[in-house]
Amino acid sequence: MMRFQNKVFLITGSSGGLGKAIATRVLSEGGKVALNGRSESKASEVLGAFKEFGDRVIYIAADITSADDAERLVNKTVEHFGGLDVLINNAGMSAFGTLEQSSPAVIKEIIDSNLTGSLYVSHFAIPFIKKNKGSIEFISSLAAIHGLGNYSLYSSVKMAYIGAVQSLRKELQGDGVHVGAIYLGFTKNDATKKTLNANGGLEDVPVRAGLPVASQSESAGIVLDQIYKRKTFVVQSALGKTNFIVNRILPRIIHWVLSNQYRKMTKP
Repeated sequence: MMRFQNKVFLITGSSGGLGKAIATRVLSEGGKVALNGRSESKASEVLGAFKEFGDRVIYIAADITSADDAERLVNKTVEHFGGLDVLINNAGMSAFGTLEQSSPAVIKEIIDSNLTGSLYVSHFAIPFIKKNKGSIEFISSLAAIHGLGNYSLYSSVKMAYIGAVQSLRKELQGDGVHVGAIYLGFTKNDATKKTLNANGGLEDVPVRAGLPVASQSESAGIVLDQIYKRKTFVVQSALGKTNFIVNRILPRIIHWVLSNQYRKMTKP
């Protein structure tokens, strides 16, 4: 399929992981992609994996927690490709630990890397996306269905994406812009993927024992199907859909289940 022939995508946090997997699928379907990561030194390595796609892919180093960098990221994408059709807000950091234990620096890092950065890039991208009646996509999480113990920061920012989508749909309803979010299910991480602990140290992402884990390619496909079909909200996996429905009807049940899991997790 060539669903995205000549469509220009900007994917934040795409030097690896899910973002890179999404970029691969977009390029294989005829699209053009601006990759993004914080590190300039990664440019050659990242672009090396996409050399078969030639000038349909570029890499722009930018820290989206900086408004100036976010603006430069959008402008360089438009300057290189001549426009922008789809923004995928994928960049972000996860954190593990209670709010009480988490240092103020960690709180700021999680809010900035996930929420502030996504809103900055969206702010600067909207005028160009309006011109092409394109899409803005937020990569949320099943953690946004119901807050998880020990993930209060992560659940908070991922829930905030849902509010952003609901508001932007109203603000852009007359401009033909699609705005959506995916409640992303458990997806295989890169081996080098890290999460922040409460003190700001980097740790390996906890193993999700006993839970179904999708491949990055599978999750990327679901994200792109949502964008192509211009759906507002998509919940990944049967487990996610069940949680979503039960939480809408009987949230106390989900609270009880997750509370029990948290007690077992924190039991001495």
